[in-house]
Parts: sequence; structure tokens; C-alpha cells
Amino acid sequence: MILGAVGMLQFDVVAERLKTEYAVEASFEPVTVQTARWITCEDAKRLAEFTRKLEEHLAEDAGNRLAYLAPSRVNLELTMERWPEITFHATREHAGA
Repeated sequence: MILGAVGMLQFDVVAERLKTEYAVEASFEPVTVQTARWITCEDAKRLAEFTRKLEEHLAEDAGNRLAYLAPSRVNLELTMERWPEITFHATREHAGA
């Protein structure tokens, strides 16, 4: 599971809430993700190829929507250039239901 936060304090707050409210111990490890983009594509065949080739950079969010996890801005830009049929959305709401 990947949790995004702004600053270490937010991770500490989540860990404390999990512990006090649910009796769950949590630990966090950093991942190399600069930004996430939800993806859509009209061409199912091309989307399948994209997901096969970039599997290590893909994840599903809590709503089972596919997201591309870019390790850097440069990586995101290059991926967008190489896959013009894929639409990269900055927010899930723009990716549709």
C-alpha cells in the first residue's frame, strides 16, 4: 500500500491513529515516486501494451483506477511523449468513473 503525504509529520499522525484507533502497528518505507497520474485510453489493445511494459510503475488506487507512478518529472514527460494514446490525468476525477 502506498500512502502519500506532505512531510514526515503526516506519516507520524497516520501511524499514531492506526495504533490508537485500530490497534495496528505500522511502519513506513520511502518509495521513489515524484508524482502520480491516473491513466485512461480509448484503445484497449494499446492500454494493455502500456500496462504490460510499464507494470513496475503502475498501481491501482482505492477505487481500482489505474495510476502511473512516475519516479521523476522527466520520466513522466518522456513516458507521456512515448505513449501519446494514453491520457495522463492529474486527478482521479478527470479520469472518469
